[in-house]
Amino acid sequence: MAAQGEDQPDRSEPETVQPETKQHRRGLRRLARAGGKLKKVAGKIGQLFSTSKTDKAKKVLDQPDTVANRFNAPTEGGVRTHGQSTGDTSQVQATAIVTQVDTAINAVTDVLGVVNDARALNAARKGRKGVGPESHKPRKDMRGKPLGLAQNVGMVGGDATGMANAAVRNAGQLGGVAALGEATGAFSMFYSTVIAARDSTVIWKTYNKNRALKGLAEGPSGETPVNEGRLQDVHDRLGEVQQQTARAASREQEGDGSDVVAAEVGTAATQLGAGVLELNQQLHAELAQIIQYARHKQHTKMGKRIASLGGNTVRTAGGGLAIAAAAGAIAGPAAPAVAGTAAALLVSGALYKGARAGSNRYVAARHPDRWARPTPAQAEAATDGPEAAASVSTPEPATRGDALKEFFKVTKSVQQGERHYMAQKLYALAAGPDVPASSNTPDDVRESARALLGVLKAGPTQHKQSPEEWAASLNDPAQQTAWEKEITNQLSSA
Repeated sequence: MAAQGEDQPDRSEPETVQPETKQHRRGLRRLARAGGKLKKVAGKIGQLFSTSKTDKAKKVLDQPDTVANRFNAPTEGGVRTHGQSTGDTSQVQATAIVTQVDTAINAVTDVLGVVNDARALNAARKGRKGVGPESHKPRKDMRGKPLGLAQNVGMVGGDATGMANAAVRNAGQLGGVAALGEATGAFSMFYSTVIAARDSTVIWKTYNKNRALKGLAEGPSGETPVNEGRLQDVHDRLGEVQQQTARAASREQEGDGSDVVAAEVGTAATQLGAGVLELNQQLHAELAQIIQYARHKQHTKMGKRIASLGGNTVRTAGGGLAIAAAAGAIAGPAAPAVAGTAAALLVSGALYKGARAGSNRYVAARHPDRWARPTPAQAEAATDGPEAAASVSTPEPATRGDALKEFFKVTKSVQQGERHYMAQKLYALAAGPDVPASSNTPDDVRESARALLGVLKAGPTQHKQSPEEWAASLNDPAQQTAWEKEITNQLSSA
């Protein structure tokens, strides 16, 4: 019995511990579920920062955003000022409704801009220590994206205060809240100043790059016809003529000594030498065209940036006037007039960018052969001769109606346009002899093309390589795609 009595407390222990154990297990299960939810949220955030969905969404919203910023906002400001001066309540409330809608569009676009810049900055942080053609953009983004992020954060702040002030006007307080108006003006001054500072830096760098390109410019001889076919055809013909020249020289050395044979061999060698010279001149003409194109892109870039600088300088002044107007220091149409001037300057860049992108999509669909690849792609590097030329195929031309539809597909990027075409030609002229697309390029043409790469900021310094490593990278067929992408980026007028 004593043994039974001693066992009794043992049997009672599970009954007292059991509720605590169940509670502990429930807590662990809740913690595990919470951890699972956090992982899902983290995964969604990671997906957002690692995909291009926000890029496409922003491209779609950029259209109504431009209308809201460059057309509606200046008009709304002037109408609201007139309504306030005349005491027209309905007019002021109508402008407040328009402002709320427009600013909501601006806010979504600017938030997407923050997400895109943060994602690009995160990717740049990971790739900034690399070397080679794919490492240049991350280091460039590490310098530029922090300011872009600050700019978009300032825009989101201005959107928030602007929507709040419009809501107050909608509620019946026609003058709005002075503090909100001042904050909106301050945010406008902040991000406009950031954009203007960035534009000033880009204009100066672009001016210097254009001067360097002008120093490289070489005009083709007037007697040299510009190649109307594919660059690869010129390279192939040059290779054949070089081989024939070598065989003629060998025949001359092995000849029987007769004057007739020597004369025939000499004539053939002279003709072949003239053929080599003509083909070399054609390659120089190709390079001159690329330099001319690069200068054109720099001129375009300077024009767009100067317009943006002017618009943002005026918008900075407009932000100051908005602060003064909110504080009651000034009255009248001064602030809306300045805002309208800034919008007029800024809209020119937006219209040009949209029209140019649409035109590129139209041409790519309607005339796919116009900017078809001039040399085989990396995937075709193992194929030589006629097979390589046959493998470079272009899609069928679209009808005018279908091409016009492509014009309005704002989220679609051109995969093979004029800039890609020029970049591919430049790479073929600059790459080494181990690259099939460049195997027959003369040394003088190759050196000139590589000098052009240096001016375009695609040299060894930008890729953290020694000149020898840089040359070896250009001579690596496995890096053809990466190099063509890098050169395409450097030819951009963005």
